[in-house]
Amino acid sequence: MSEYYGDNSRWFIATVINSTPPIGYEGRVKIRIHGLHNTSTVDIPEDHLPWAQCVLPTTEGGVSGIGKIPRVLPNALVFGMFMDGKSSQTPIVLGSLPRIELPTQIQKDTRQLTVEEEAVLASTLDIENGNTGTITDKIKKNRLEFSLQFFLNLGYTYNQSVGITENLSQMLGMMTGSEGVDDSEEEPPEALFGIAGWTGIRLGNLKAFSPRYRTFTTQLEFIAFELRGTLRSVNLRLIETKTIGGEKGSLNIFAKYYLKLKPNELTGILKRENLGDYE
Repeated sequence: MSEYYGDNSRWFIATVINSTPPIGYEGRVKIRIHGLHNTSTVDIPEDHLPWAQCVLPTTEGGVSGIGKIPRVLPNALVFGMFMDGKSSQTPIVLGSLPRIELPTQIQKDTRQLTVEEEAVLASTLDIENGNTGTITDKIKKNRLEFSLQFFLNLGYTYNQSVGITENLSQMLGMMTGSEGVDDSEEEPPEALFGIAGWTGIRLGNLKAFSPRYRTFTTQLEFIAFELRGTLRSVNLRLIETKTIGGEKGSLNIFAKYYLKLKPNELTGILKRENLGDYE
């Protein structure tokens, strides 16, 4: 037990990947430790990352059923240490590090939801999270609303959030599976998959990102993950946009650089026939 005494302490900085632990892991967050875990979700899938315990203030009860639970969100930067020293198998999170993420200016047109309000929105909006097949117009509208608020909460402006959401809407109509493929069927390798029409390596990355890759909310989280990781250059272009339409608008930038649509495919995306859905 000497390795827990503190003679061989080792600290770390990590990014929170998942803050919704399974039963039995309450109060923990899944982390990807900088300098220890490769950022590639192919080399180190999410399932292989550790669930770290979180330190709470002494104002909390500290026993089961009494006190608050950690409210650290995915993508948060945290500081911690390994309780087992050099073995580095038992991480504990001591706190979060404040940082300004791009974009630095919170949107002015629409107020951000609090964590509590976002949870209420998710529970009140019927988005059929696990439905990968055809969805009704009502479910599509609810997914549009949820997606818009999701990106607003990440700090994108209203125009940027509309540009992202409208692109997703026009790809496969907010479906989380493959077009023309039933829930019980395996999608063909050449088929576009999910709300962003992923294929090839990026589809593999989505599947490695989470075992729940078929759900609507997980696919939104994966888009944010890509924009802040492997496609950070796309994110930099996106946050510079001021308008929805136009060559330098969010619609065109997201379609061209994130969805990687060809010039002839951009025409349909940029018609903007359904923007009344966001009014």
